[in-house]
Amino acid sequence: MTTEKTPQSPLLEKKELKLMDDGYQSINRSNDHIGDTSFTPSRRSLIISRCMALACVGFAVIDWVVLAEMLQKLQQPDASGKKYDKPMFLCFCIKTAYAISFVPYLIWKYTPLGGEGRKDPEPFNHHYLFTRACILNMMGYISGYTWYMSLPITSVSANTAIYMCACAAVFLISIPVLREKITPIKVGALLTCCSGIVLVSMFSSTEQSDIKPNTTMTDNLLDLEKGKETKGTALGYILVLISMFLYASYEVFYGYLLQTDQDKHPAMTSLKFVGYLGLTTPVIFGICLPIWHFTGWETLELPSQEKVGLFLLSIILDAVFNIFLLLAIALSNPTLASVGQSLALPGSMVADFILHHFLLPWPALVGAGCVAVGFFGFVYEEMKHDSSNGPGQPEDEQGLLETEESCDDGSPN
Repeated sequence: MTTEKTPQSPLLEKKELKLMDDGYQSINRSNDHIGDTSFTPSRRSLIISRCMALACVGFAVIDWVVLAEMLQKLQQPDASGKKYDKPMFLCFCIKTAYAISFVPYLIWKYTPLGGEGRKDPEPFNHHYLFTRACILNMMGYISGYTWYMSLPITSVSANTAIYMCACAAVFLISIPVLREKITPIKVGALLTCCSGIVLVSMFSSTEQSDIKPNTTMTDNLLDLEKGKETKGTALGYILVLISMFLYASYEVFYGYLLQTDQDKHPAMTSLKFVGYLGLTTPVIFGICLPIWHFTGWETLELPSQEKVGLFLLSIILDAVFNIFLLLAIALSNPTLASVGQSLALPGSMVADFILHHFLLPWPALVGAGCVAVGFFGFVYEEMKHDSSNGPGQPEDEQGLLETEESCDDGSPN
Protein backbone atom coordinates (compact mmCIF):
# COMPACT_ATOMS: atom_id res chain seq x y z
CA MET A 1 0.00 0.00 0.00
CA THR A 2 1.48 3.32 -1.06
CA THR A 3 1.04 6.50 0.89
CA GLU A 4 0.10 9.47 -1.21
CA LYS A 5 2.13 12.57 -0.44
CA THR A 6 0.08 15.49 0.73
CA PRO A 7 0.71 18.53 -1.48
CA GLN A 8 2.21 21.50 0.34
CA SER A 9 1.13 25.08 -0.01
CA PRO A 10 3.52 27.62 -1.52
CA LEU A 11 3.81 29.14 1.96
CA LEU A 12 5.14 25.90 3.49
CA GLU A 13 7.45 25.32 0.57
CA LYS A 14 8.89 28.82 1.02
CA LYS A 15 9.33 28.17 4.74
CA GLU A 16 11.28 24.97 4.01
CA LEU A 17 13.43 26.69 1.42
CA LYS A 18 14.11 29.54 3.82
CA LEU A 19 15.14 27.10 6.58
CA MET A 20 17.46 25.27 4.19
CA ASP A 21 18.98 28.55 3.04
CA ASP A 22 19.46 29.69 6.64
CA GLY A 23 21.10 26.38 7.43
CA TYR A 24 23.57 26.73 4.59
CA GLN A 25 24.32 30.31 5.63
CA SER A 26 24.90 29.18 9.21
CA ILE A 27 27.36 26.51 8.05
CA ASN A 28 29.18 28.94 5.79
CA ARG A 29 29.25 31.56 8.55
CA SER A 30 30.82 29.15 11.04
CA ASN A 31 33.60 28.45 8.56
CA ASP A 32 34.27 32.10 7.74
CA HIS A 33 37.58 33.68 8.69
CA ILE A 34 37.82 35.13 12.15
CA GLY A 35 38.22 38.68 10.83
CA ASP A 36 35.26 38.57 8.44
CA THR A 37 32.76 41.28 9.29
CA SER A 38 30.19 40.40 6.61
CA PHE A 39 27.77 39.16 9.24
CA THR A 40 26.72 41.43 12.09
CA PRO A 41 24.79 40.79 15.29
CA SER A 42 21.28 42.08 15.90
CA ARG A 43 20.57 45.80 15.96
CA ARG A 44 19.74 45.73 19.67
CA SER A 45 22.99 43.91 20.49
CA LEU A 46 24.99 46.45 18.49
CA ILE A 47 23.49 49.38 20.38
CA ILE A 48 24.07 47.69 23.76
CA SER A 49 27.68 46.93 22.80
CA ARG A 50 28.22 50.54 21.72
CA CYS A 51 26.87 51.83 25.03
CA MET A 52 29.10 49.44 26.99
CA ALA A 53 32.06 50.53 24.86
CA LEU A 54 31.34 54.19 25.62
CA ALA A 55 31.21 53.36 29.32
CA CYS A 56 34.62 51.65 29.02
CA VAL A 57 35.98 54.73 27.22
CA GLY A 58 34.66 56.92 30.04
CA PHE A 59 36.32 54.78 32.71
CA ALA A 60 39.56 54.73 30.70
CA VAL A 61 39.61 58.54 30.46
CA ILE A 62 38.99 58.94 34.20
CA ASP A 63 41.72 56.37 34.88
CA TRP A 64 44.16 58.21 32.61
CA VAL A 65 43.54 61.56 34.31
CA VAL A 66 44.21 60.00 37.74
CA LEU A 67 47.24 58.18 36.33
CA ALA A 68 48.66 61.48 35.06
CA GLU A 69 48.59 62.83 38.61
CA MET A 70 50.31 59.70 39.96
CA LEU A 71 53.02 59.76 37.28
CA GLN A 72 53.64 63.45 37.94
CA LYS A 73 54.39 62.67 41.58
CA LEU A 74 56.42 59.58 40.67
CA GLN A 75 58.66 61.52 38.27
CA GLN A 76 59.39 64.33 40.70
CA PRO A 77 62.86 64.15 42.32
CA ASP A 78 62.97 62.34 45.66
CA ALA A 79 64.61 63.61 48.85
CA SER A 80 68.05 62.94 47.38
CA GLY A 81 67.20 64.85 44.18
CA LYS A 82 67.12 61.71 42.03
CA LYS A 83 64.41 61.16 39.39
CA TYR A 84 63.10 57.70 38.48
CA ASP A 85 63.60 57.11 34.75
CA LYS A 86 63.37 53.41 33.88
CA PRO A 87 61.07 53.13 30.81
CA MET A 88 62.05 49.54 29.93
CA PHE A 89 61.36 48.21 33.40
CA LEU A 90 58.21 50.32 33.76
CA CYS A 91 56.83 48.98 30.44
CA PHE A 92 57.65 45.44 31.55
CA CYS A 93 55.79 45.82 34.86
CA ILE A 94 52.76 47.48 33.22
CA LYS A 95 52.45 44.83 30.50
CA THR A 96 52.81 42.03 33.04
CA ALA A 97 50.08 43.62 35.18
CA TYR A 98 47.62 42.98 32.33
CA ALA A 99 47.31 39.50 33.83
CA ILE A 100 44.93 40.93 36.46
CA SER A 101 42.19 40.78 33.81
CA PHE A 102 42.12 37.01 34.39
CA VAL A 103 40.42 37.71 37.74
CA PRO A 104 37.05 38.95 36.36
CA TYR A 105 37.25 36.39 33.55
CA LEU A 106 37.68 33.46 35.96
CA ILE A 107 34.90 34.80 38.20
CA TRP A 108 32.62 34.92 35.18
CA LYS A 109 33.54 31.43 33.97
CA TYR A 110 33.72 29.41 37.17
CA THR A 111 31.19 31.03 39.49
CA PRO A 112 27.39 31.35 39.31
CA LEU A 113 27.84 35.02 38.38
CA GLY A 114 28.59 33.98 34.83
CA GLY A 115 25.20 32.44 34.15
CA GLU A 116 24.68 30.48 30.97
CA GLY A 117 26.92 30.21 27.95
CA ARG A 118 30.24 30.26 29.77
CA LYS A 119 31.98 27.98 27.32
CA ASP A 120 34.83 29.68 25.43
CA PRO A 121 33.86 30.08 21.76
CA GLU A 122 36.02 28.79 18.97
CA PRO A 123 38.69 29.56 17.93
CA PHE A 124 39.60 31.29 21.21
CA ASN A 125 41.39 28.35 22.77
CA HIS A 126 44.59 28.64 24.78
CA HIS A 127 46.95 28.04 21.85
CA TYR A 128 45.21 30.60 19.64
CA LEU A 129 45.25 33.34 22.28
CA PHE A 130 48.83 32.62 23.42
CA THR A 131 50.34 32.82 19.92
CA ARG A 132 48.38 35.94 18.96
CA ALA A 133 49.20 37.59 22.28
CA CYS A 134 52.92 37.09 21.63
CA ILE A 135 52.67 38.94 18.31
CA LEU A 136 50.56 41.80 19.68
CA ASN A 137 52.74 42.09 22.76
CA MET A 138 55.84 42.71 20.67
CA MET A 139 54.02 45.41 18.70
CA GLY A 140 52.77 47.13 21.85
CA TYR A 141 56.05 46.89 23.74
CA ILE A 142 58.17 48.21 20.88
CA SER A 143 55.66 51.01 20.37
CA GLY A 144 55.90 52.10 24.00
CA TYR A 145 59.68 51.91 24.15
CA THR A 146 60.30 53.78 20.88
CA TRP A 147 57.99 56.53 22.13
CA TYR A 148 60.05 56.88 25.33
CA MET A 149 63.21 57.05 23.20
CA SER A 150 61.72 59.77 20.99
CA LEU A 151 60.83 62.13 23.86
CA PRO A 152 64.29 63.68 24.45
CA ILE A 153 64.94 64.29 20.72
CA THR A 154 61.61 65.73 19.54
CA SER A 155 59.58 68.82 20.14
CA VAL A 156 57.09 68.07 22.91
CA SER A 157 54.13 69.68 21.16
CA ALA A 158 54.90 67.95 17.86
CA ASN A 159 55.48 64.61 19.59
CA THR A 160 52.16 64.87 21.39
CA ALA A 161 50.27 65.94 18.29
CA ILE A 162 51.69 63.06 16.24
CA TYR A 163 51.15 60.38 18.86
CA MET A 164 47.65 61.39 19.96
CA CYS A 165 46.52 61.68 16.34
CA ALA A 166 46.90 57.90 16.17
CA CYS A 167 43.09 57.76 15.79
CA ALA A 168 43.54 58.88 12.18
CA ALA A 169 46.04 56.08 11.56
CA VAL A 170 43.68 53.61 13.24
CA PHE A 171 40.91 54.71 10.89
CA LEU A 172 43.10 54.38 7.78
CA ILE A 173 44.36 50.92 8.76
CA SER A 174 40.83 49.82 9.64
CA ILE A 175 39.58 50.53 6.11
CA PRO A 176 41.33 47.53 4.48
CA VAL A 177 41.62 45.34 7.59
CA LEU A 178 38.19 45.77 9.22
CA ARG A 179 36.27 47.14 6.22
CA GLU A 180 35.66 50.40 8.02
CA LYS A 181 33.07 52.42 6.14
CA ILE A 182 34.17 55.87 4.99
CA THR A 183 31.56 58.58 5.52
CA PRO A 184 31.81 62.40 5.41
CA ILE A 185 30.80 62.65 9.08
CA LYS A 186 33.52 60.21 10.20
CA VAL A 187 36.19 62.01 8.19
CA GLY A 188 35.01 65.40 9.46
CA ALA A 189 34.90 64.16 13.05
CA LEU A 190 38.45 62.80 12.84
CA LEU A 191 39.77 66.02 11.29
CA THR A 192 38.04 68.07 14.00
CA CYS A 193 39.44 65.85 16.74
CA CYS A 194 43.01 65.95 15.37
CA SER A 195 42.81 69.74 14.95
CA GLY A 196 41.79 70.03 18.58
CA ILE A 197 44.70 67.84 19.67
CA VAL A 198 47.14 70.08 17.79
CA LEU A 199 45.69 73.22 19.40
CA VAL A 200 45.88 71.75 22.91
CA SER A 201 49.44 70.55 22.28
CA MET A 202 50.58 73.97 21.06
CA PHE A 203 48.94 76.13 23.73
CA SER A 204 49.09 74.00 26.89
CA SER A 205 52.41 75.24 28.21
CA THR A 206 52.32 76.94 31.63
CA GLU A 207 55.23 79.18 30.57
CA GLN A 208 53.18 82.39 30.96
CA SER A 209 51.37 81.42 34.17
CA ASP A 210 52.22 81.72 37.83
CA ILE A 211 51.89 77.95 38.23
CA LYS A 212 55.08 75.98 38.60
CA PRO A 213 55.69 74.08 35.33
CA ASN A 214 54.94 70.36 35.13
CA THR A 215 52.56 70.45 38.09
CA THR A 216 49.24 70.35 36.25
CA MET A 217 47.59 67.22 34.89
CA THR A 218 47.49 68.56 31.35
CA ASP A 219 51.20 69.42 31.34
CA ASN A 220 52.04 66.04 32.81
CA LEU A 221 49.88 64.29 30.24
CA LEU A 222 51.70 66.18 27.49
CA ASP A 223 55.06 65.90 29.31
CA LEU A 224 55.60 69.66 29.18
CA GLU A 225 58.40 71.22 31.18
CA LYS A 226 59.70 74.76 31.17
CA GLY A 227 63.01 75.19 29.44
CA LYS A 228 63.07 71.65 28.03
CA GLU A 229 61.49 72.32 24.61
CA THR A 230 63.68 71.27 21.69
CA LYS A 231 63.35 71.52 17.94
CA GLY A 232 63.93 67.80 17.60
CA THR A 233 65.86 65.64 15.18
CA ALA A 234 64.91 63.57 12.15
CA LEU A 235 65.59 60.37 14.13
CA GLY A 236 63.25 61.51 16.88
CA TYR A 237 60.36 62.09 14.51
CA ILE A 238 61.02 58.79 12.75
CA LEU A 239 60.84 57.04 16.13
CA VAL A 240 57.58 58.71 17.15
CA LEU A 241 56.02 57.91 13.76
CA ILE A 242 57.08 54.26 14.11
CA SER A 243 55.66 54.22 17.63
CA MET A 244 52.37 55.77 16.53
CA PHE A 245 51.99 53.39 13.57
CA LEU A 246 52.74 50.32 15.71
CA TYR A 247 50.29 51.48 18.38
CA ALA A 248 47.56 52.06 15.78
CA SER A 249 48.26 48.64 14.23
CA TYR A 250 48.18 47.09 17.71
CA GLU A 251 44.66 48.43 18.32
CA VAL A 252 43.35 47.49 14.86
CA PHE A 253 44.68 43.93 14.87
CA TYR A 254 43.46 43.41 18.42
CA GLY A 255 39.96 44.20 17.16
CA TYR A 256 40.53 42.08 14.06
CA LEU A 257 41.47 38.97 16.03
CA LEU A 258 38.39 39.23 18.27
CA GLN A 259 35.78 39.71 15.55
CA THR A 260 33.50 36.72 15.14
CA ASP A 261 29.75 36.16 15.22
CA GLN A 262 30.22 32.96 17.22
CA ASP A 263 31.20 34.88 20.38
CA LYS A 264 28.21 35.79 22.56
CA HIS A 265 30.44 37.27 25.28
CA PRO A 266 33.07 39.47 23.57
CA ALA A 267 33.89 41.33 26.79
CA MET A 268 34.88 38.12 28.58
CA THR A 269 36.91 36.94 25.58
CA SER A 270 38.68 40.30 25.58
CA LEU A 271 39.52 39.96 29.28
CA LYS A 272 40.97 36.52 28.62
CA PHE A 273 43.01 37.83 25.70
CA VAL A 274 44.35 40.75 27.76
CA GLY A 275 45.31 38.27 30.46
CA TYR A 276 47.39 36.37 27.91
CA LEU A 277 49.08 39.65 26.95
CA GLY A 278 50.19 39.83 30.58
CA LEU A 279 51.36 36.22 30.72
CA THR A 280 53.39 36.46 27.53
CA THR A 281 55.31 39.57 28.66
CA PRO A 282 57.77 37.69 30.94
CA VAL A 283 58.06 34.93 28.33
CA ILE A 284 59.11 37.32 25.55
CA PHE A 285 60.84 40.16 27.37
CA GLY A 286 62.06 38.48 30.56
CA ILE A 287 65.43 37.80 28.96
CA CYS A 288 65.75 41.43 27.85
CA LEU A 289 65.83 42.87 31.36
CA PRO A 290 69.12 41.22 32.48
CA ILE A 291 70.67 42.02 29.08
CA TRP A 292 69.68 45.68 29.47
CA HIS A 293 71.01 45.62 33.04
CA PHE A 294 74.42 44.06 32.45
CA THR A 295 75.11 46.04 29.28
CA GLY A 296 74.36 49.25 31.17
CA TRP A 297 71.59 50.30 28.76
CA GLU A 298 69.11 50.47 31.64
CA THR A 299 69.87 49.14 35.10
CA LEU A 300 67.12 47.34 37.00
CA GLU A 301 66.14 49.49 39.92
CA LEU A 302 63.04 50.17 41.98
CA PRO A 303 62.18 53.75 42.97
CA SER A 304 63.05 55.04 46.41
CA GLN A 305 61.14 53.59 49.34
CA GLU A 306 58.95 56.66 49.66
CA LYS A 307 57.73 56.18 46.05
CA VAL A 308 57.29 52.40 45.88
CA GLY A 309 53.59 52.81 46.65
CA LEU A 310 53.16 55.33 43.82
CA PHE A 311 55.12 53.04 41.51
CA LEU A 312 52.81 50.07 42.17
CA LEU A 313 49.67 52.22 41.97
CA SER A 314 50.78 53.70 38.65
CA ILE A 315 51.37 50.22 37.24
CA ILE A 316 47.89 49.05 38.27
CA LEU A 317 46.22 52.22 36.96
CA ASP A 318 48.03 51.97 33.62
CA ALA A 319 47.08 48.31 33.29
CA VAL A 320 43.44 49.06 34.14
CA PHE A 321 43.41 51.89 31.59
CA ASN A 322 44.58 49.55 28.83
CA ILE A 323 42.12 46.85 29.90
CA PHE A 324 39.23 49.33 29.56
CA LEU A 325 40.57 50.57 26.23
CA LEU A 326 40.87 47.05 24.79
CA LEU A 327 37.41 46.20 26.13
CA ALA A 328 36.06 49.21 24.26
CA ILE A 329 37.71 47.91 21.08
CA ALA A 330 36.18 44.45 21.56
CA LEU A 331 32.71 45.93 22.16
CA SER A 332 32.79 48.47 19.31
CA ASN A 333 35.72 49.07 16.97
CA PRO A 334 39.30 50.36 17.24
CA THR A 335 38.56 53.78 15.70
CA LEU A 336 35.81 54.64 18.18
CA ALA A 337 38.01 53.59 21.11
CA SER A 338 41.00 55.53 19.76
CA VAL A 339 38.98 58.71 19.21
CA GLY A 340 37.54 58.33 22.71
CA GLN A 341 41.05 58.04 24.12
CA SER A 342 41.73 61.64 23.04
CA LEU A 343 39.08 62.81 25.55
CA ALA A 344 41.83 62.51 28.17
CA LEU A 345 43.01 65.95 27.05
CA PRO A 346 39.81 67.89 27.89
CA GLY A 347 39.36 65.62 30.91
CA SER A 348 42.75 66.59 32.28
CA MET A 349 41.95 70.26 31.69
CA VAL A 350 38.77 69.95 33.75
CA ALA A 351 40.75 68.24 36.52
CA ASP A 352 43.35 71.03 36.42
CA PHE A 353 40.66 73.65 36.87
CA ILE A 354 39.05 71.78 39.80
CA LEU A 355 42.19 70.63 41.64
CA HIS A 356 44.81 73.22 40.67
CA HIS A 357 42.53 76.21 39.87
CA PHE A 358 44.36 76.58 36.58
CA LEU A 359 42.69 77.50 33.29
CA LEU A 360 44.55 77.05 30.01
CA PRO A 361 44.64 79.79 27.31
CA TRP A 362 41.57 80.13 25.13
CA PRO A 363 43.13 78.43 22.03
CA ALA A 364 43.68 75.30 24.14
CA LEU A 365 40.07 75.50 25.35
CA VAL A 366 38.92 75.73 21.74
CA GLY A 367 41.07 72.69 20.97
CA ALA A 368 39.50 70.74 23.84
CA GLY A 369 36.07 71.63 22.47
CA CYS A 370 37.11 70.39 19.03
CA VAL A 371 38.23 67.07 20.54
CA ALA A 372 34.85 66.65 22.27
CA VAL A 373 32.88 67.67 19.17
CA GLY A 374 34.89 65.26 17.01
CA PHE A 375 34.32 62.39 19.43
CA PHE A 376 30.57 62.92 19.74
CA GLY A 377 30.30 63.39 15.98
CA PHE A 378 31.96 60.02 15.46
CA VAL A 379 29.71 58.38 18.08
CA TYR A 380 26.64 59.87 16.35
CA GLU A 381 27.69 58.40 13.02
CA GLU A 382 28.32 54.98 14.59
CA MET A 383 24.91 54.95 16.29
CA LYS A 384 23.24 56.15 13.11
CA HIS A 385 24.90 53.36 11.15
CA ASP A 386 23.83 50.74 13.72
CA SER A 387 20.22 51.94 13.62
CA SER A 388 19.88 52.21 9.85
CA ASN A 389 22.08 49.38 8.60
CA GLY A 390 21.45 46.70 11.19
CA PRO A 391 20.55 43.21 9.98
CA GLY A 392 16.98 42.68 8.82
CA GLN A 393 14.50 40.99 11.11
CA PRO A 394 13.05 37.58 10.25
CA GLU A 395 9.90 37.60 8.16
CA ASP A 396 6.82 37.82 10.32
CA GLU A 397 3.51 36.10 9.74
CA GLN A 398 2.08 38.99 7.74
CA GLY A 399 5.07 38.96 5.42
CA LEU A 400 4.66 35.23 4.79
CA LEU A 401 0.96 35.66 4.07
CA GLU A 402 1.77 38.42 1.56
CA THR A 403 4.28 36.10 -0.07
CA GLU A 404 1.69 33.33 -0.30
CA GLU A 405 -0.82 35.70 -1.87
CA SER A 406 1.73 36.86 -4.44
CA CYS A 407 2.43 33.20 -5.30
CA ASP A 408 -1.28 32.45 -5.68
CA ASP A 409 -1.68 35.43 -8.02
CA GLY A 410 1.18 34.20 -10.14
CA SER A 411 3.14 37.40 -9.64
CA PRO A 412 6.93 37.21 -9.68
CA ASN A 413 8.76 36.88 -6.37
